[in-house]
Amino acid sequence: MSQQTQNETVRIDVRVPLHIKELLVQAAALEGRSQSDFLVAAVSEAARKVIDGHAVIRLCVADQQTLAAALTDATRSPSVRLQKAARDHAAVRSDL
Repeated sequence: MSQQTQNETVRIDVRVPLHIKELLVQAAALEGRSQSDFLVAAVSEAARKVIDGHAVIRLCVADQQTLAAALTDATRSPSVRLQKAARDHAAVRSDL
């Protein structure tokens, strides 16, 4: 994300029930922040949790068992692609 995009602001208008507005006012006051600052922080945190949650790989039980069996199978040797990836990774790490 470019610096310009990060600093650009837009206006969002939203209608909420009165009790939500009262919660916002109380919570912002308790943290010594403006309502806008509190709202932006809360929405950012909630959005990040949703996005991060969807980035996690979810496996069904059968997939978990297949993956565990593949990872623990000592008779299998790494593929050529995996060996290359390991060498590339080691080369990058040695440059640090």
